Amino acid sequence: MNRWRTGLQFIGIGWYISLTILGGILLGRWLDGKLNTEPLLLIIGLFLGLFVAFYGAYRLMPRQYDNKK
Repeated sequence: MNRWRTGLQFIGIGWYISLTILGGILLGRWLDGKLNTEPLLLIIGLFLGLFVAFYGAYRLMPRQYDNKK
């Protein structure tokens, strides 16, 4: 049962990473279209999405507990 829980946590982390990066790209592209700053905000949105994705993934990673007792 614990394997399923860990597997589902990793699937959730994968979805989190992909949606966060995609959200940053889409937001940057949309803002570029509104402000005529192509491709500056797209690139900023990409890097912002990457940063948020990897920081969030680090925070969501399952912790390994020390079982040496």
